[in-house]
Amino acid sequence: MGAVMWIEVLSRHGDVAARERIEADEARVGRAFDNDVVVDDPHVAPHHLRIFRGEDGELVAEDLGTLNGLYPEHGARRVPRLPLAQEPGIRIGRTTLRVHDAAHAVAPEKRLTPPRAHAAWAAGLTVAMLAALLLLEWLTLTKEATANRLLLPLLEISTAVVLWSGVWALLSRLFLGQARFALQLRVAVTAFLALIAWDQLTETLSFALAWREISEYAMLGAWAILGAACYAHLVSIGPRHLRVAVGTIVALVATGALIQYANKAEARRVAGQPATLGDLRPPQFRVRPMSSVDAFLRSTEATRRKVDEARKREPEGGSALGDADAGD
Repeated sequence: MGAVMWIEVLSRHGDVAARERIEADEARVGRAFDNDVVVDDPHVAPHHLRIFRGEDGELVAEDLGTLNGLYPEHGARRVPRLPLAQEPGIRIGRTTLRVHDAAHAVAPEKRLTPPRAHAAWAAGLTVAMLAALLLLEWLTLTKEATANRLLLPLLEISTAVVLWSGVWALLSRLFLGQARFALQLRVAVTAFLALIAWDQLTETLSFALAWREISEYAMLGAWAILGAACYAHLVSIGPRHLRVAVGTIVALVATGALIQYANKAEARRVAGQPATLGDLRPPQFRVRPMSSVDAFLRSTEATRRKVDEARKREPEGGSALGDADAGD
C-alpha cells in the first residue's frame, strides 16, 4: 500500500464539495466511472488526468491528452504536467481540484468568537454611534431643538447602516452559509464611527491651521475608510476569489474618489475658492494666528484696485444696447 493522498473537489464557491482518500501511488480523475475520482463536468474528459508521485516523492498531475487540458488553479496557461508540492490546486474543465499529501500542514485552529460577543460589540458600538450623532446634531443646530430635528437624521443614518449590514449578511448567507448579521453590523458601525472621527478631525485641523484643502479633500480619507470596511466584510465572508473581490472593491473605491476629486476641482475652478474654511470651532482651537483687521484690509487693497480698474474699462465688443443703437 502506497502513501495516502487526498483529492478534493471544490464547489463554485470554493468550498470542498467532496474529498476522496487515495491509498495508492497513482490516482485517475475523469468522468468515466472506472476512475478513482469521478467528476460530473461535461468539459472533463472520461479519463482526464492522472496524479502520481514523482521520483522525489512529490505529487504531480499529468494531462492524459485531453481536449480542454490542465491548468493551475489560478493560472491561465495550459500545462501538460503540474507539480503539486507548492501549488496543490488544479483546474480541469470547469472543475477545481486540490491534491494534498497526508503530511500536508494545515492552518492552526482559529479562535471562535461566539455570536453573542459580536452582538454585544455591535450593540455597544451602535449606542456610541447614536450618542455621537445626537451630540453633533445638537452642536450644529441654529434653531430651536425639536425631536424631529434631532432624531430624524439619526433614524435615517441608522436605517442606512442596517440596510448596508443586511446586504453583507445576505452575501455571507449565500457564500458562507451563515448570515452573521451581528458581525456585519459590528463592522458597519465601526466604519461609521471611524467616518465620524475622521470628519471631526479634518474639520478641526482645517480650522486650526486655516488650511481649507484639508476639509475640501477629506472625502479621500472617507473613501479609504469605506474600502477598509468592504475588505473587513469580505474577510468575514471569505469568498473563494478574495484577491479578485478585493481588487474590484479597491478599483471601485478609487474610481469613486477620483470622480469626487475631479468634481470638487471643477467646482472650485468655476465657482472659485469657498468663502469659509468649513465648520467653525472655538477660537482656542486656532493654531495659526488670526490676521488683524488692518492686515486684512491691506491684503484686500490690491483686489479693490483691480475691481475699480475693471469697472472703468468698456466691455469688449460693445454693450448690447450700443449694438442695437448702431443697428438703428
